[in-house]
Amino acid sequence: MKKLILSITLIALTSVFSGAAMAAELKLGYVNLQKALNECLAGKEAVLELEAETKKRQEQIDVKQEDLKKLNEEIEKKKTVWSADMQEQKQKELQARMQEFQRFYLQSNDDLKRREQVEKTEIIKGLIEIAKPLAKEKGYTFLFELQGLIYGPPEADLTNDLIKAYDVEYKKAKKVKQGKE
Repeated sequence: MKKLILSITLIALTSVFSGAAMAAELKLGYVNLQKALNECLAGKEAVLELEAETKKRQEQIDVKQEDLKKLNEEIEKKKTVWSADMQEQKQKELQARMQEFQRFYLQSNDDLKRREQVEKTEIIKGLIEIAKPLAKEKGYTFLFELQGLIYGPPEADLTNDLIKAYDVEYKKAKKVKQGKE
């Protein structure tokens, strides 16, 4: 009986000590993907491109709105001079143009949102692909995303390293792409 208890105790102690040794080998890190997305070159360029596209679309919207305003003012000014048929025709034209404007406006917003989402998704995928070898290179057993993390010591934060590594790869890919054009 004493031998059995001694054996169980030895097995338990061996498990505890091997678990402690394993815990000593664990190295946990984290990255803030949102920060990396906002601060990496690709993220900054994507924001500038989207802002330019938004401005272009807003200018188109403003022109279309101005056209609608002018048509409405024309209808209001000339409705007393026009025949009933002409008034009806112009009202239908105004309604058709307003519907076209609404479709254009909604489509523009949807296109911009979709483009933004696609760009962000591609950049985040790239960041994750760079984060894996970066974590391995630095000896991390696990690498977590900051979202959902309550606390992490600053020395375990690989975000800035990730941004630097991603920017290097991004610049290389951009040079290759420019060389093909």
